Amino acid sequence: MAIVPLQRVTLIGELKNRDRVVLELQRLGCVHLVDLVNDGSKPQGMAIRAEDLKAAIAYLESCPEKRPPPSRSARRGSATTVSDHGDVTRIAAEVLRIESESRELVDEQEQVAEKIEQTRPWGDFRLPAADELRGQQFFFYRLMHREARQVPASVRAECCVSVVKTDSEHEYWVIIAEHAPADMPCDPEELDPRPLSQLQSRLAEIGEQREQLQVQRIALTRWLDRLRRELAVTEDETARMNAKQRSLVDGPVFALQGWAPRSKLAALETFARENTLALHQRSPDMDELPPTLLSNPRPIAGAEGAVTFFMTPGYRSWDPTWVMFFSFAAFFAMILADAGYGVVLGCLVALSARRLGRTAAGRQFRQLAVFMVVVTIVYGLLIGSFFGVAPAPGSWLDRLVIKSGDHSIMQDREAMMLISATIGVFHLVLANAVVAWRWLGSGHALSSVGWVIALIGGWLLTLTMLPKPDVMALLAGNLGGDSATWSETIAAGGWWMLGVGLLLVFLFSSTRPVFSTRPRDLLARCLDGALGLTGVTKAFGDALSYLRLFALGLASAQLALLFNEMASDAAQVPGVGILLGLMVFLLGHTLNFVLAVVGGVVHGLRLTCIEFFSWSLTDEGQPFQAFEMRANK
Repeated sequence: MAIVPLQRVTLIGELKNRDRVVLELQRLGCVHLVDLVNDGSKPQGMAIRAEDLKAAIAYLESCPEKRPPPSRSARRGSATTVSDHGDVTRIAAEVLRIESESRELVDEQEQVAEKIEQTRPWGDFRLPAADELRGQQFFFYRLMHREARQVPASVRAECCVSVVKTDSEHEYWVIIAEHAPADMPCDPEELDPRPLSQLQSRLAEIGEQREQLQVQRIALTRWLDRLRRELAVTEDETARMNAKQRSLVDGPVFALQGWAPRSKLAALETFARENTLALHQRSPDMDELPPTLLSNPRPIAGAEGAVTFFMTPGYRSWDPTWVMFFSFAAFFAMILADAGYGVVLGCLVALSARRLGRTAAGRQFRQLAVFMVVVTIVYGLLIGSFFGVAPAPGSWLDRLVIKSGDHSIMQDREAMMLISATIGVFHLVLANAVVAWRWLGSGHALSSVGWVIALIGGWLLTLTMLPKPDVMALLAGNLGGDSATWSETIAAGGWWMLGVGLLLVFLFSSTRPVFSTRPRDLLARCLDGALGLTGVTKAFGDALSYLRLFALGLASAQLALLFNEMASDAAQVPGVGILLGLMVFLLGHTLNFVLAVVGGVVHGLRLTCIEFFSWSLTDEGQPFQAFEMRANK
């Protein structure tokens, strides 16, 4: 749960050794290089080639059927020998050619199919040449029945009119005349000059050509691994060229500068000695903004992607990965709200575990997904829902269920709304507590302390005002006393906390000097304080925003019950009832599962990235990008 401290490092060496130094530094892979030249130029040729390789790899990876990579003996005897840059470039060009031609064929196929449907009502015919008609032209009209009745009688008298087809909605007319008849209720249609049979033949040809291109595409998938390796090599070469362009040259010497983790300084010192380089390192100045490198334990690191998906924390900010890991999993579980769905999700994660394990990012995501599955199953058992079915009364599963009266707490809407709002309040309390800790030693920290006190005070006041659930009666029943006394005591404490908290917000929202006696500073602090108090409405709205946890979870649970009832009713149909009921059950729960997963991801991220981060993480930074070699990974 920390942002790795960095040092500004500068490497100085002889210009004649720059290529070797850059290569070895890339192999070391621990420095985020900065630009000492600021010319913004990039090696365009290499960048274009890398983009072509990326496009070719993406197109082959999307192929539904893939060929295994060729063996060494097969590569030696193959007509297409991939052994150098030129061969890989030709394969990438061939892939991109297939993609381009396939896209063009798809567009033409759609156009031809549309023209066939447009021409079909008039039948298979060939338009005569212009000189065959002696100045006459064919005009094709698709008239609705009411429009056909509106055609002027002069058109029938002066032109050659033929109704070639009639259906339930239209009449299809062919009019032969020198010019388009006037006063027609609609414009003539522009038909393709090719006959219908020729259009249909072309459509069949396009299908065959697409199949041939798909066969070629499948055959080329055998070179995917080679293309990926070549892409990594190309990106490494591009990175080295960029690094050399970022270096500062002064006569016979050059300098490279960047940011490195403090834990890597010993390795950098060894690197400098081995390559006869001068190494200078220093801590970042206050006006500098180093890149952000997050470091978390392996089980927690999967949530880093969820954090950086929204924003990269600033270097002098804090790492919210731990909060994201636990809160996102909890929010996702509350929205899915079913242990059965958690089991299904676990099966999907297990099926994709091997594929996810191929990359470091995939392994991190797999760990996060496994934790989300566990939390979802546990929460589903606690609310007593397994594909919408409650456990049998008196069973050991029933004893795990948290109940309100004789039913699962999930059926007590008022209690679930209070729980969701309480989660929201203390999530925001945590956000402000983190900010107060970051500003520790500054008067501005008391503003966040004020929000912590005010949020808890407002929550206590809310508990005393709720008619249902009657929290005061619950306290009196468990701790003694009467509910009226509890209500008065807690309400008095809530009002005091709310007042003291908002007073601290007003007094310390400003970052201006606290003890200044200048009227200008006092007025500015008052204005800053008044502006800080406008956050009351934001705090209220953000806390209520967590009610979506209950609303979406309830919607998922109710849909599960509804599909169970529909499946039960369908099973009563004589003959095919069991099969029909099973289909309704599977299709209904599949739809509900997909909706719940999407809602859990979107709203689980939203509550952390929008509501929580807006209170605790306002400084955005740039990600740490190590200058490292990718080809050997």
